Amino acid sequence: MGFDSYHWREFSLPDPQLAQHRVKLASGRGGSEDFLALLHSADPVAVGIALDHYKQAENLTRFGDSRFPYSEYEGAVRETARRVLAEPPYPSRDEGEDEWGLNHASALLALAHIATPEDGDRIADVLRTRPSPVVMHAAGQAAARVLTLSREPDGKLVDALGVVLLDESRRTRDRLDALGAFRYVKGERIGDILVRAARTRDEKVQAEVVAVLVSNHLASRLDVIKKITEAWTPNPSRTQERILRALAAAERAFHADQEASSRQGRTGGEKT
Repeated sequence: MGFDSYHWREFSLPDPQLAQHRVKLASGRGGSEDFLALLHSADPVAVGIALDHYKQAENLTRFGDSRFPYSEYEGAVRETARRVLAEPPYPSRDEGEDEWGLNHASALLALAHIATPEDGDRIADVLRTRPSPVVMHAAGQAAARVLTLSREPDGKLVDALGVVLLDESRRTRDRLDALGAFRYVKGERIGDILVRAARTRDEKVQAEVVAVLVSNHLASRLDVIKKITEAWTPNPSRTQERILRALAAAERAFHADQEASSRQGRTGGEKT
């Protein structure tokens, strides 16, 4: 059997027709009619399987497969994912132990590729529920897309991610998933959160926070970065060593740019 789903392998479909659509998709013999039958079903497992297939198909296009069989259904998938996020977690927290809310995980993974800036509030609402690890991982990916697409970082989403990142009681993995959403975006508000997070007692989180500060906030947060990284010596971990090398290279480039700008300014002044 080929790809069935990311989250629903242990769940059965009582409806025989839906079960058949599932088998066809998993075998690679299915088509759009099978995908749509699952997507538009009232069964949360069927819908989750369809959303997972959408993400899997999109992933394959990034690994050289130019075919994307569900491109014309992007709008329907987006609306279905949004509807799922408005529904209660399935399985419930009591039923799913650490893996509850798989329906939200499937919806968020789909939105990681097709979310729009207006989905920021939806993702923030999920983050405020203290989601399970699998949901948090997907939420971080969806949040990263929204922040990357937005002209200005969504304040509610930034704050919700910040709550997770700054919470010392959270799992390291959850905090790193929240941090991942900040990895390719800038902004004063984000920089402030990262500076606070860099004081964490969790060495792994601290190291990765500093890496993001070096990449995106070097000019405005250099003093903080230097103060934290100086405390890593003389016995830095491998991760800390990697970041220290990146910091040294970034500082050289930063000072070279400053010197070039200064020379350009002096030359310009002489010409006038």
